Order: sequence, then C-alpha cells, then structure tokens
Amino acid sequence: MFLRVVTVTLLLCLCHPLFADTLVDYGAKRHEILQLTPESRLQALTNHPFDITTTLGKYFYLSSFLYIENDPAFYTLTETELNTLRTDYPRYYYEREALMVWLSDLSYDEQFEKYRAIQSIARENNWPRIEGWTTSLLVYSLLTAGLHFNAILEINNYIPLSSDNLSQGMAYDYSLSDIFHNMYSALFSLGDFKGALEFCRKYKNNAPEDPDVQIDGLSCEILTLINLKKFDEAWVSLKKMSKLAEDTGRDDLKVQLLTYSAVYFREQERPELTFLYAKDALELHLKAESIQYSTEYSLYKLLTASQIELNNSDEAGFYLNKMQNVPETFRTEGPRENVNELYAKAKVQSLNGEHAKANLHYEEAIKVLFYKEKANFSFSQLKSIDNAIDARDLSLTKEKLSQKELHFTIAVSVAIISSLVALIVGLILWRHLSKKRNLEHFSRIDSLTRVYNRWFAIDTIKARINHMKRQDDKICVALIDLDHFKRLNDLFGHQIGDAVLSHFARLSKYQFHDADVFGRYGGETFVLMLSDATQNEAKEKLQSLRNILSQQDLTKLGAEGTLTFSAGVVEINEKAEIDLILSQCDKLLYAAKQNGRNQVICAPLRSDSQQGIV
Repeated sequence: MFLRVVTVTLLLCLCHPLFADTLVDYGAKRHEILQLTPESRLQALTNHPFDITTTLGKYFYLSSFLYIENDPAFYTLTETELNTLRTDYPRYYYEREALMVWLSDLSYDEQFEKYRAIQSIARENNWPRIEGWTTSLLVYSLLTAGLHFNAILEINNYIPLSSDNLSQGMAYDYSLSDIFHNMYSALFSLGDFKGALEFCRKYKNNAPEDPDVQIDGLSCEILTLINLKKFDEAWVSLKKMSKLAEDTGRDDLKVQLLTYSAVYFREQERPELTFLYAKDALELHLKAESIQYSTEYSLYKLLTASQIELNNSDEAGFYLNKMQNVPETFRTEGPRENVNELYAKAKVQSLNGEHAKANLHYEEAIKVLFYKEKANFSFSQLKSIDNAIDARDLSLTKEKLSQKELHFTIAVSVAIISSLVALIVGLILWRHLSKKRNLEHFSRIDSLTRVYNRWFAIDTIKARINHMKRQDDKICVALIDLDHFKRLNDLFGHQIGDAVLSHFARLSKYQFHDADVFGRYGGETFVLMLSDATQNEAKEKLQSLRNILSQQDLTKLGAEGTLTFSAGVVEINEKAEIDLILSQCDKLLYAAKQNGRNQVICAPLRSDSQQGIV
C-alpha cells in the first residue's frame, strides 16, 4: 500500500498541465481519456493535461483511472482537498462519494442507503449527471444482490428525469446503453426472456460501430435465444461470435464462445458436448494472464451439470468441489447460485445412493428459492409509480446518439413500463412458484430421457401399492429392456444410442394413462406400473407399444434396423414389498430374453416360498 501511494505521488509530481484549470477543459479531456482502452488510457495518462498541484486537477487525474484502479486508497485525498472539493466543486465531491461507495466493502444495505442519500442531494441541486451516475451504481449493486425488481423500479424512476441526459458511453453518468443492458439483465434474471431479448437488441443496435458493445450484445442475444428455445437463431449468433473471435484473435472472446456453446448444448440435452466445450473453455481460460473468477465459476457449474447428467458421480463431485472453492464475491447471480450448488450437491449424493442427504439439500434449495426481495421493495411503491406513469408525459426526447447524427427514440415506452408495473406482482409469485416447481421437476426426472428417474418411479409405485384397499384392486408392474441395445451402441456410438433411448421413452410415455407410472430404471431398462390393470390387459398394452415401435424409422436417428424390447410383468392384487415385485419382474424379463427376445411374459405375484414363477 505504501509503495502504491509513493508511486502515485511521484507520478503526480512529474506530470505537467497542458490545459487551463477549468471545469470545461478538464471535463472534456477526462471524457476523451475515458473513451480509450485501458492500455491506451494508461499511456495517455503518462502525459496528462491536469494540473495536479490543484485539488480539481488532482481529482480529475485520479478519476481518469476509473475501472483500471479499484483500490479505494488510490483515490485518497487529504482532508483539506476534500473540503475544497466539497466547498468549491460540490458536484464533483458527490461524484467521488458515489465512486468511493462502489469501491468500498460496505454491506449491500449500507451501499443502498448511501447511494440514495447522494441521489437526493443531486436531485435537490439539479445535478442530473451526478444523479444518473449514482443511479447506475445503485442499479448495478441491486442486480448483483439479486434484487432485480428493485433495479427495474430505480430505472423506471430515473428515466423521466433523464431525457436530456441520456448520453452515449459517457463515464460518470448513466448512458442509454447502460440502461438497456441493465434492463436486459434484470428481465433475464426474472425469467422474462422475451423482454430481455428486446432490450439486448436495443443495446446492440444503439452502438453499431462499437466492437465491445457488439460482442456484449451477441453474448446476451445468444443466452436469451437459448432460453427461448430458439436454437436455430442462437446458432446463427454463435457463428457471428465465432467469426469475431477468429478476426480479432482474442482469447477472452474464444472463451466466451466455447462457454456459450456449452450452454447451447446443455439446453439441447447433450451433456457429452456440454462437457467438451466447457472443458476447452476452462483450459483456455486458465492459460490467461488474469483469471476472471466469475467465468471460472460458470464453467465449473457447466462441468458439474454435464457430469451429473452423464451419471458420473466422481467427476461431478470433483467439479462441484472446484465450483465451491471459487470465492463467493465472484458469484454474481445472488441467491440463485445457492440453489445451483444445493441442487448439484443433492444430485451427486443421489448418484452415490445417499438419498436422505440429497433430500435435505433439495428441501434447503426450495427454501432458498423463496428469498424475499428485501424490505427496500414494497407493494405500496407500485401504486405510487403507476400514478406517476399516468400523470407524466412518457414521450421521451429524441437524442443524437451517433456521429452521423441519426436520431434514436428512447425505447423505454409507455407500453413496456406499464406492462412491467402491471405484471410485477404476478411475476413475484410466478417466479418463486415456477422455480420451486422446476426444482421438484428436476429432482424426479431422468436428464436424458425426460421420464421419471428410478428413485421417483419406484417411490411412486410403492405409494400406490401401499394404498391398495379394494378386494378387486389390481396393478401390474413391468421391467422393460430394449433388445440388443449394447450392439446398437457399439455399431453407431453412444450419441446415437442416447437418441434411441430418448425416442423410445418419448413414444412410450404417451401410450400410458396419467395414473400409470413410467420411468428409467437404469441403462436401457425401464420400469412401468399400469394402474387398475390385469396381466392380460398389461400384455395387450405392451403388445400395442411393440407394434408402434416396429413402424419407427431409426435411420432418422442415425441408426438402422427395428427397435424391439422384452418385458417381464407381474400382476399384484394386494400389498407387497417392492423388492420382491421387482425381483420377480427381473426373472420374467430374463425368461423373455432367453426365450428369444421381442416378447412379454406375465405372471401373478408369488411369495418368496413359491418357486417356478415362470
């Protein structure tokens, strides 16, 4: 710390002013410097124009290091200098105050309080740029804390005051591009992907000549299209990013491209490709001179998820451990990250057979999903904002936002803002409930075939058996195994094998009733329970399924031949142990295989003492 202060002092003493000590000149020159890349900025600041023997010159010099120096000590001013700034240049004093809050290690609540105090002072003194700058930092902090609704409310409150101040790319302000990007981030996190895509494209189109904006715009476009299941459009955007990465040769862009490709294939339910792309991205990322921990965390999250979906418990546990070792300060998605980790822990424990521990983590994850958006947000605010929207004119002034002096109409229109306000209450409830449903869904669904997993299917069948009461109550339980599946895997590869498994599961589940249970038992074996069915009815149902399969064209999946299965069916008319039932199903299935495959063998349930069930 001492060496840094000495270095800064020496730099200040060696530099000579080139411009007059005026706010206009200093403001214009700082703006010019802040438009440069960090490397070019550092070069420009070795021969800067600020008179650092004055308080104002020193402040403008130090503040030109924005986003390069993030140590609060670097921006230190003496008490005398601070008093001079507060008395003679109060707007720059409060500009610095907002910066120091952002660089501090204050809690989120303390940051919010200080930002809002500065906002009020700026508003009272009619300093729109300072209010915009402070609002931008407040919105960023709210988004980082996971308070996305509050962030939208802050943007909404700021926009009617900002129509004359929406500059493009102005540091120490709140630019239109930043507003668009913040709206995208908030809506994306709230699950409104359609709205997020609209603001993402506004952000990208707002600065068509800026390569960094185009890269950021492509990034948010890809992620949003993937979440909207518009995979063809997402693939087109990935190709555009690939060309940019090739043209620029930037390793950071290549890491981004590989990461988004991994996300793309994860949503396509291709865990093997998810793993390959995420692993390549991680290897390239770790070779970089500076490690971005947020990127590393995202990649470990993808690697963990892919190994879970591939049922590789050891590898999944390894990457989960790596994910948990990333410093918490670099996890920027708020409470959702806790859910990701809890869910991953539960899945790894399930793969290891530790179901009791897994259930505890599932329950904990569900509790986290119901976190509140803090007391800063209240429903009474909705009414006051709604009234404000009705009372004011929302036709925002057209701004000249490009060097060609083209006009761009501010895109936060009445319809968008009004719909956000109208839907915000419903979104709160929908978001929490849908996430809870999604978590419960993932805990019972097989990731490859999208039917019930073994544990949930067996538990459901057990519950049905335990509730058998009527004398004529009957159910049938079956184990179904695809014939010659190992040979199909060997001939056409595991990728084709997975596609065939998914195709079989999709066809099968639509042949059964809601009261029936169908799930993946393991590998190419599935378990089925037909409620209120005799063994003859079960045999007819499975024969019908075999007829449907015989008409399927496997060449569309990349395979050849006809898909067949063998099954062992047990009829049950009273309560019984599930292990006994499955054991007898397995014996009947074995008999069907030995008998030549492509057939169904049925029998009533027999006790352990009874032999020769086939």
